[in-house]
Amino acid sequence: MKVLLGMAIAGSLLLGLGLGRLSGRLSPAPPEVPPGRIEAKDRITLSEEQLRRSGLSIIRPELSTGTERPISGFVEAAVGARSSVAIPVAGRLVRLLVAPGMAVRAGEVIAEVRSPEAAVVQAEAGAAQATAQSLAYQYRLAIPMARQGALSAQELESRRLASVTAASSARATAAKAAAIGQPDARGGLLIRSPSSGQVTVVKAYPGAVLREGEEVAQISDARGSEMRFLVSPLLAANLKSGQLLRVKAGAQELRARVVAVAADGDGGRRFTVVRAQSVDGPMPPAGTAVTAFLLVASAEQRFTVPAEAVQMVKGTPVVFRYQRGGAEPMPVVIGKQSGGRVEIAQGLRGGERLLSGNTGPLSLAISREDRLDYQQ
Repeated sequence: MKVLLGMAIAGSLLLGLGLGRLSGRLSPAPPEVPPGRIEAKDRITLSEEQLRRSGLSIIRPELSTGTERPISGFVEAAVGARSSVAIPVAGRLVRLLVAPGMAVRAGEVIAEVRSPEAAVVQAEAGAAQATAQSLAYQYRLAIPMARQGALSAQELESRRLASVTAASSARATAAKAAAIGQPDARGGLLIRSPSSGQVTVVKAYPGAVLREGEEVAQISDARGSEMRFLVSPLLAANLKSGQLLRVKAGAQELRARVVAVAADGDGGRRFTVVRAQSVDGPMPPAGTAVTAFLLVASAEQRFTVPAEAVQMVKGTPVVFRYQRGGAEPMPVVIGKQSGGRVEIAQGLRGGERLLSGNTGPLSLAISREDRLDYQQ
């Protein structure tokens, strides 16, 4: 006689899962046994309401008509996300305030330089400003004198031209001083970061005498990093902008979107440069080696299902087909696993209604030969 239980399946599945975990902690691993046979009697009666309560959902296998090809690359700063900090005038590096790996903000001081040329520029700017103010004052005094006839119009115009010329020279020297960083009277100059990011390279050290334009450090914006791959033109034919790729960087797995595919030739060897950016996770640090997996067309057709839909029953990988109010284990041959999905090489025809989600208790119940038949 069968017992009517409204929530029996949910409780049984959770209890089976708990007992399985407890027994896994308290008892040693059982000896390895040869795979058993999946029989028709290995069927578990479940209503759709019981499926929902047990954390199970109904899915259909997805058809895959391609195969993955790995391509290798590196993470590097994107175009426009890398900046170089150079000394604007020749001088001696007095202090260096950053080291590789440090984060800096735009406008933050990273070094101090003492330069005699900077002192000359600042002195010239001060002298030009004083001259411009003096000539402007003389011109203002000459205006009423010219109105009274004590000064000719030609002399007044000469003083006006001298004042305008001096003002222009003062602005030019002030702009030159501002361009090199507004040095002080002794030639002290603060070198600032042009952008926010991370210091990747330091090329100068305190005490070094640097030439004009010599590089002090390099700064990369981590938010502007991208992945760069070199592939053959044959593989590049399968790539286009906007395409999603599965990428592995060590233990990290993420998805990246292709942003550019362009030819890059050097002599007789030609390659295609592929640039991609992460779409669902933080970008690995610059310099990290990454591997992307490109899906290319294949004559072989296979199905994929979520990894949680595949379980081991009696030593055989199975998926659970749901039909006529019951879950039936179907033996399958599994292939590669990637991105949370498993490739099914054999065992599916397509269109089956399969169970996914909390399928562990189902395999546990069948392995323990528990019959779960309920009627409502």
